[in-house]
Amino acid sequence: MKILKYKWVLFLVLFTAGACEKFEEMNYDPNRPSFVPTDALLTQAQAKLVYNMNGELAQLGALYSQQLALLDYPEKSNYGDDGISSFGGIYTEGLADLQEIIELNSNDLFKNDILQYGENNNQIAVAKILQTWVFHNITDIWGDIPYSEALRGKDDIIAPVYDTQESIYKGLLATLDNAIAMLNVNPAISLKGDLIFSGDMNKWKAFAHSLQLRIAMRLSEADETTAKKYLTDANFNAAFKTSADFARFNHYPTDAESNPIYQDNVVYGGADFFAVANTLLDTMHYFNDPRIAKYANPSVTGGLYVGLTYGLPSSTSVDKNSVSLPGNMYGGQTAPSILMTAAEILFIKAEAQARTWLAGTASDTYNAAVTASMLYNGISSTDITNYLAQPSVQYNQTKWKEQIGLQKWIALYMQGTQAWAEWRRLDFPVLTPGKGAMISTIPRRRAYASSEYSTNKSNVEAAVARLATKEDKFTERVWWDK
Repeated sequence: MKILKYKWVLFLVLFTAGACEKFEEMNYDPNRPSFVPTDALLTQAQAKLVYNMNGELAQLGALYSQQLALLDYPEKSNYGDDGISSFGGIYTEGLADLQEIIELNSNDLFKNDILQYGENNNQIAVAKILQTWVFHNITDIWGDIPYSEALRGKDDIIAPVYDTQESIYKGLLATLDNAIAMLNVNPAISLKGDLIFSGDMNKWKAFAHSLQLRIAMRLSEADETTAKKYLTDANFNAAFKTSADFARFNHYPTDAESNPIYQDNVVYGGADFFAVANTLLDTMHYFNDPRIAKYANPSVTGGLYVGLTYGLPSSTSVDKNSVSLPGNMYGGQTAPSILMTAAEILFIKAEAQARTWLAGTASDTYNAAVTASMLYNGISSTDITNYLAQPSVQYNQTKWKEQIGLQKWIALYMQGTQAWAEWRRLDFPVLTPGKGAMISTIPRRRAYASSEYSTNKSNVEAAVARLATKEDKFTERVWWDK
């Protein structure tokens, strides 16, 4: 996705200006400093971070996990780019906005004035939960990143250390513990500016527990002790459970506020760049998967669900009318960006049971996970029953990793960063580079941007020195990727 400059920015500037004017009328004491209202900061942070995390970075994950394929310019799906991405703007914009919310609500000078935007502890907790969601995505993409010293420019820390991924994971889990403890699910003052859950603290609490479960299971091959500590019945009982439980960001029927895939395929490119990969659609055809009509649009020519062959040589010409583009539910103008659904949590629970880390029947929870994904996509109960009855779909404990990995990969459609991470962790489905691939290995991380070497040289070099080959390549593995 192109570097984006959204109408969100103009909207938020105008919104903030109006809010500031009202605030100044209310709080006219010239001896007290002014600030940006925290409802505007929250709205702005959510919009920016969703486009950051569910835009180009998630699209790379969807390419690497072969859910999507590039139609016109296949260099990235052929691993022909330099493998470099920058996280700088994520820190200086959305994460910084969230940090400002935390600091304002922790400051005795401001905390009473900003109670109108939500209880102080709830504002802090929501900001911490969102920061955790972002930091987790970032570390899974790059590996070691600035964390403990990040967002501390006010302390004159302009070159933060790169924390090890191991320490980041423990920090993320501890931050969620703290945020969960702070949340008041029955607040006297509702949270304002929240575009994800409309201020519903019960949903924020469930999302926080769900994030803990996602992060904990990601540790399965690297730190079993910590993983087991959080993969508990108590956490699962407090997390997302049904198809009605999800975290997502709604988009709007304007070019600037539309779905990221729609922006690439329609708004900015003037052409359809992303098609559904044959790797995914062929798998769905094999399983007679009824979600195919939600995931993809039929080809213009022939009216069939045809995946674009993944990783074609750049010299290959393909008629876009002959392949399926993302379905309107996922690639339409107002299609929401998904942060998480209950299906993912149920797959995590099934895996914990399959590993005998958690009591319960893995086959039942596996079926519940598939069912939750189907229901989220509007599939009928009859079609769900028929799908689960197929011998190729029925749960088999002797190959739990393959079955859970494959079905979870299908369910994580358009959640590219998560699909890519789970493929790296479980090694299923079995994926191989396409015919046009310029290297023989599917990328397993992104390399650091040149700006990091020019502004934070010693710390980024220390992070690179911890990589297996001590080279900043996108074929290197992050810490948990064993």
